[in-house]
Amino acid sequence: MITEEFQNSALYVGIDAHREEHTAVMATRFEEERGNLTFANDRQGINQFLSWLRQTGEERKIIGIEGGGRTRNALVTCLLNQTYPVFEVNPLYTKQRRGYGTRGDKSDILDAKLVVEVLTRKLNRLSKLNPADYSPARLTLTKTTRFYEELAWQRTRLKNQLKSLLKERQLAQDGEERRTLDLIIREKKKELTRIGKLETKFKQRLSLLLERQGSGNLTTMKGISTVLAARIIAQTGDIRNFANLDKFIKYAGIAPLEESSGKTRGHRKNRTGNRRLNSAFYLLALNQLRWNTQAKEYFQKKIREGKTKKQALRCLMKRVACIVYGLLKSGESYRG
Repeated sequence: MITEEFQNSALYVGIDAHREEHTAVMATRFEEERGNLTFANDRQGINQFLSWLRQTGEERKIIGIEGGGRTRNALVTCLLNQTYPVFEVNPLYTKQRRGYGTRGDKSDILDAKLVVEVLTRKLNRLSKLNPADYSPARLTLTKTTRFYEELAWQRTRLKNQLKSLLKERQLAQDGEERRTLDLIIREKKKELTRIGKLETKFKQRLSLLLERQGSGNLTTMKGISTVLAARIIAQTGDIRNFANLDKFIKYAGIAPLEESSGKTRGHRKNRTGNRRLNSAFYLLALNQLRWNTQAKEYFQKKIREGKTKKQALRCLMKRVACIVYGLLKSGESYRG
C-alpha cells in the first residue's frame, strides 16, 4: 500500500516499452517534467536507465510501464529488484488521455508522458507488479507453457494438412503427382512424430516445474492435466495478487458485467479479463462435464432453472474457478 505522503513526495516515471528500446519520462506529482531518456532494451541500456533514475537524488519513485510484452521482462525484473513500486498501465488509459487533447500527433515521449498522467491520476486503479511473477521459476514456467502450446498448434496444423494430402493422394491420376504427394506425406509424418516426442519431453518438464513451485496440487482435481495446470498458473501468477475470490473471477473474465440504465437492471457476457485464463477454465468446465457427476448435475440444475446451455456452462466455469482459487490458496489436494 502506497501512502498519500509517499505519493505526494515521489517522482513519477512513465515508460513506453518496445522490443528494441524503451522511452521514459520523469515528472513530479503535478506533472512537471524533470527529464526523459530513451535507452536500448539490453543490459547496457537498462543499466543506463537505472543510473539515470538514481541521478535525481530523490529515492521515492513510482514507475508505470505500458507495452513491451515479454521483451520488457528484464527491465521489470531489474526495477523490482531495486524495490521500486512498478505498475502496469493499460493502453486504454493512455488512449483516453490522448483523446482529451487537441493534438493528434503521437511519439514515444508523448506516450511516456501520458503514462505519467495515468500514474498521477489513476494510481489506485492500476495493478502493481509482483516480484513473484517475475521470478526465474515463474518466467521459466510461462515460457515452457507457451512453447508447448505452440507445439500443440503445430501438431494440429500438420494433422489437418495430412488429412488433406491423403485425400489428394487417393484422387491423384498422374504417377508423378502421386510420387510427389507420397514424398510430402512421408516428410509431414516425420515432422509429426518429432513434434510428438517434443510434446512428451516438455510435458514432463512442465510437471517438474509445477512441483517445484508447489502448484502440483491442481492436477489432483480430475479434468486438470499437467498442461492445463501449467496454463492456469502461467496466466494467474501469484495467487496473492488477488485480494479475494471476486477479483480472481473478474480477472478471468467469467463474472458477468452489469448493464443497467434507469430502472432497467441487467447483465451481459464479460468479454474482458484474461482471455487465455478464461479459455483454460472453459476447457476445464468441459472436462468436468465429461467426467464429474456432480458437475453434470450442477449443469442440468442450471438448465432447469431456465438458463441456456451457454449460460449454464459459464456458471460451471465460475464454479471450477472458485475451486482452483481455493486450491492455489491452500496448497492442499482436491478432496471433492
